[in-house]
Amino acid sequence: MALEGTEQLTPHVPIRVEPRTTSILLVDDHASNLLALEAILEPMGQKLVKAASGPEALRWLLREDFALILLDVQMPGMDGFETARIIRQRERSRYTPIIFLTAHGRDEANLVSGYASGAADYVVKPFHPEVLRWKAEAFVALYVRQRALQRQEAALWERERRMLERQGELRFRRLVDSMPQFVWALLADGTISYANRGWLDYAGLTAEQGRQREDNLRCFHPEDLGKVRATWDVLRRSGMPREQEYRLRRATDGEFRWFLCRTLPERDGAGRLVGWISTATDIDDARRAVETLRATNEAKDMFLTLAAHELRTPLQAARSYADLARKKAGEEQTPKVARALEGIQRSVGRMARLVENLLDVGRLQRGELSLEEGDVDVRALLREVAEHFDPLPEGRDIQVEAPEGLVLRADGERLDQVLTNLVSNALRYSPDGGDIRLRAREEGRWVHVEVLDHGLGIPEDRLENIFERFGRAHGVSYGGLGLGLAIARGIVERHGGRVWAESSGRPGHGSTFHVVLPRPVS
Repeated sequence: MALEGTEQLTPHVPIRVEPRTTSILLVDDHASNLLALEAILEPMGQKLVKAASGPEALRWLLREDFALILLDVQMPGMDGFETARIIRQRERSRYTPIIFLTAHGRDEANLVSGYASGAADYVVKPFHPEVLRWKAEAFVALYVRQRALQRQEAALWERERRMLERQGELRFRRLVDSMPQFVWALLADGTISYANRGWLDYAGLTAEQGRQREDNLRCFHPEDLGKVRATWDVLRRSGMPREQEYRLRRATDGEFRWFLCRTLPERDGAGRLVGWISTATDIDDARRAVETLRATNEAKDMFLTLAAHELRTPLQAARSYADLARKKAGEEQTPKVARALEGIQRSVGRMARLVENLLDVGRLQRGELSLEEGDVDVRALLREVAEHFDPLPEGRDIQVEAPEGLVLRADGERLDQVLTNLVSNALRYSPDGGDIRLRAREEGRWVHVEVLDHGLGIPEDRLENIFERFGRAHGVSYGGLGLGLAIARGIVERHGGRVWAESSGRPGHGSTFHVVLPRPVS
């Protein structure tokens, strides 16, 4: 099939298109026709790609986009109509204009098939070369304008995105500047890229000084500078969040205040470290309050310890005098005198126990409570504790359940003190009677002891507080200073164990105290 152009047409002004910015795909199974098409379209200055078959044309469409396709209809194998239908099925080439080239006449069947396959135009051979070039120029110009509009639209979207991004950043900066916390943004190497207004005003720095490392470091207490540098070294090595307390100088009066500083890493989508965000929160008032409270507690503990020591001597003397009085009275004492002497002895004994509790609390607070460890038979220990409370009122009993041969390595006297305190607590909060149960069992490398009662129970919100000094399960006192459970917890923890309580809080359902202690490693 030869391309011929015999008609003489008047010259025209070519449509202006951008040179070498688009590609045109030429598809024909005759090399001579491809050369002729190339010669006709060469003056347009566009990139011309030649394909000798439908499959080759489709392969080119996988590689790049085209402004126009000139497609021969009559080709062996895959003809132009089938090639066009496949082109239209691809998203990227669905709207690429196609000009069909055919040597057949303009019969209605061919026209319908061509346009049904997606043709933008239909040219019958022979045709005038300039007509074909004019058509091609028109389609290429349209493509160029569409691409320009797309670029313009993308530029508008990008400009709007950047504007919104800047507005968002401005709003973020304003928000951060209004925060009571101090905020720094740092690059990955520690360079300060931003410091908020709160910090600049506090430290008396300009915006430029706020980005200078040395100007910022001068605001830290000299004694904290070593800690600051050590923390930064850890941050760089680990890339993990970290917090530390520092003192920062206030510019208005030169006062150093305590701040809690937190530093968090910033990472990109691939997980690479790109920077740090550091904040500082003023904790000076809270820290001073804690220190004041600590000093007050230490003074109170010291007073109680000194008072207990001072009470110890006269109490020992009172106990000795009470024993001497009972011996001197002998069998001749009247019932009234006997009751009085017994009351004196009970009161002195109770006061002596309270004094010892105060001393034990002081020892625990100072970490000076010593343990004399030895082998402790758990079953024998529970029975001894139960015997401390004989005789009990009629109808009450302490039941012991423990296996034979269960041994602990512990301070037997101190464990006796723990369990005695727990049983005393159970009896104290069981005013309506009921049995107390002491149970022990082995749980792997642990020994689990339970003290169960059927008394008032413990409100859920006080289960933890009852182990604090002077803590009580109820608003009213049933005797004691509220030190027994605190001492019990301290002794158990000194043995490497733990103690806790369980209760539904309903009267009559009582409480269960658990003591778990480690067994010796064989």
